[in-house]
Amino acid sequence: MKLLTLDVGNTTVDACVFEGEKIEHLGRFSHTEVSRLAGDYDLVVVSSVRSSLNEELGDLFGEKLKILKIEDIPIDIDYRTPETLGIDRVLLAYGVKELYSPSAVLVSAGTALVVDLLLDGVFRGGFITSGLGLKLRALSERAEGIPSLEPLALETLVGKSTRECLLAGTYVESLSFVTGTARRWREEMGRDLPVFITGGEGKFFEDLGVYDPLLLHKAMHRIIINE
Repeated sequence: MKLLTLDVGNTTVDACVFEGEKIEHLGRFSHTEVSRLAGDYDLVVVSSVRSSLNEELGDLFGEKLKILKIEDIPIDIDYRTPETLGIDRVLLAYGVKELYSPSAVLVSAGTALVVDLLLDGVFRGGFITSGLGLKLRALSERAEGIPSLEPLALETLVGKSTRECLLAGTYVESLSFVTGTARRWREEMGRDLPVFITGGEGKFFEDLGVYDPLLLHKAMHRIIINE
């Protein structure tokens, strides 16, 4: 079976093709470029946080399209408002549970920086803040004299230029958010929780644990082969 998996995020669409167990990463595309993904697939499985794009995907792939819902993901959820829960967060928890560990700290780094807790195979919730790129764009757009910069994993004791202050400031803040949350959960749970990272900005945090940029795609593939 030739399977196309699409991770539709707030900013981009990440695409992979599976033929059996073999995976090929097609790349990241803007929301206006989804027509470039048209092809001869047996099934197209989508994890989407942008419902506004679903109609266009339906026109593009027709009956071959399967847009995942929370209830399609075989994992227990301990969350007060599951109807507001982003499917990407649950899918990441499922992927880590199935492929790596039943208990972990989950980091999804993209437009939003999300840190979630997977404990004994159950998704427990977590925290959400702005991603690195979003932080930098917000500062540049709202503060006169702040330049437009792309994210960078820059650590320095004291920033000595506006560029260093911005890049290191946003990165150290985000790094502290992730490491501080992981440390707090380990202490509170009395567990040695491994960290798993994915997302478009996940490369900036890869030293914190296992970085798997295709983890959501592997989780979608796992759901389909287990059906």
